[in-house]
Amino acid sequence: MDKQRYYVSVSANMVGTEPSTTDQLTILATEEERNHLLGLLNQEQKMIERTYLRAHIPYKSADHDKATNRFNDSMVEVYRYIYQIGTIETKRHIEYMDILQELRTPDYHHQGYGGSGLGRSR
Repeated sequence: MDKQRYYVSVSANMVGTEPSTTDQLTILATEEERNHLLGLLNQEQKMIERTYLRAHIPYKSADHDKATNRFNDSMVEVYRYIYQIGTIETKRHIEYMDILQELRTPDYHHQGYGGSGLGRSR
C-alpha cells in the first residue's frame, strides 16, 4: 500500500492532507497507519477530558493522580508513533522536544528488547 503525506496537529487532534496554520508534524503513512494514529489521538482526547474533570478537585494533587499519569503516557505514545512514521524533519523536531525516553538512552529497556541483544538487562 502506498504512503501518503499527512499533516498532524496533536493539539487540534487532526490529521489532514493539506498543511494548516496550526502546529503540525508531517508523516508519511498508509491509510492503516493514518487510522491507527487517529485512534491514538482520539484516545488522547479522552485522557484530556478525564484530567480536565479531575482538575476541578482542589484538594487532589495532580502529581499523584492516575488520570494525569495515563494522560502523560498516552501523549508519549502519540509522539512515539508519529516519530515512527514521521519525516526526517518531524523526527528531528520530536528529538528536540526530548520527550521519548528511548531516544535519550541507547540502552533503553523496553518491552520487546529483552533477549535481543539490543538493550542491557537491568
